[in-house]
Amino acid sequence: MSCNFSRCKSGPPLIDHSRKSPAILERPCSAGRKMIPTKLKLLIENQPGNTLRTDKQSVTEALKQLNIDINSELAEFFLNYTITFFKSSSSDEELCDIADPSNEIEIGTNFIHEVWELPENLVCLTNIQGEGCYLYDINSGEILDFSLANRDDFLAGKTQQKWASLFEFLIWYLS
Repeated sequence: MSCNFSRCKSGPPLIDHSRKSPAILERPCSAGRKMIPTKLKLLIENQPGNTLRTDKQSVTEALKQLNIDINSELAEFFLNYTITFFKSSSSDEELCDIADPSNEIEIGTNFIHEVWELPENLVCLTNIQGEGCYLYDINSGEILDFSLANRDDFLAGKTQQKWASLFEFLIWYLS
């Protein structure tokens, strides 16, 4: 499902100008998806366990259950990778997998909707044991940092930290 440079000719590459030597991050694919950035692929390869996804059908079913677009970055990531025990020096929150070994993301998402009464467009990406989590916004593709203690501010649109995309978030999380 991943795009390759020979097929991706729908636009110029995106360039990271924040570095001394600008680097190409990704190129949009003709299907609207972005290719998983090389930097992210390298960070994932350094994680423990077998991170390559073999059972794509379970991911497709989970995406449908959560109403997540198959052309989203979240779908692109989970169709290619399984979250094993990703190590992060940036966060203590543990990322959950969408399908293996269970539907942890669906369970967490149901909890944040039913118990914390968060909007239906938000999907929980982490465990919720610390009364907070990282959320994926289905509408925008952004990742939001949620704390139950700041729920009212969060619902009023005052978020503490957010990332423009899943890939941006994962690079931060794994770096």
